[in-house]
Amino acid sequence: MTKTYLSNLFKTHQKGDAREESYYKHLADFISTFSKSERNKKIDVTILPKQTQAGNPDFRIWDGRQKIIGYIEAKDLGVDLDRIEDSEQLERYLSTFPNVILTNFTEFRLYRNSERIDKISIARPFVIKKLSTVPPLENENNLFELLERFLDFSLPKTYTAKTLAVELAKRTKFLKDEIVSEELKGFHGLRIHLHI
Repeated sequence: MTKTYLSNLFKTHQKGDAREESYYKHLADFISTFSKSERNKKIDVTILPKQTQAGNPDFRIWDGRQKIIGYIEAKDLGVDLDRIEDSEQLERYLSTFPNVILTNFTEFRLYRNSERIDKISIARPFVIKKLSTVPPLENENNLFELLERFLDFSLPKTYTAKTLAVELAKRTKFLKDEIVSEELKGFHGLRIHLHI
């Protein structure tokens, strides 16, 4: 299953015109197949779901019963995820969603409540890009453990005062940042108008 996934990544890259979105189907199929074969549970994957309160993560994962498990943000094959980890976009996602994976299709980083709790690399992207061959599979069992943790996540059924306060605080912070951003845009526009 994981070897097939890597082979599919390689075939798509070999066409020579692939971009980040070109690999989405392979990841969605892999995660769905993993859940069905290893967990005996069907999940639903929405690729490029509609906008959320924090922006547009690339994948939304459902438990098959109308509950959101988590989100996946993907970057192009082989992109350095250390750079992405400090980005404003990922910070928004992590502060809003409690269960997130960041991936470049060969490395997977799992975040729980804004903290990175796992990091696995299953192949070397340069083997695909520079050596033009399917890379050898590494750390498959560790990847399966990471995916299991991601897919087994569920929000608390009932909120205590503390968990409710934390969830509301996350959303309030995001909304405050959005309002300040919009106000600054208006302020800069006003300054430009006044100078003319």
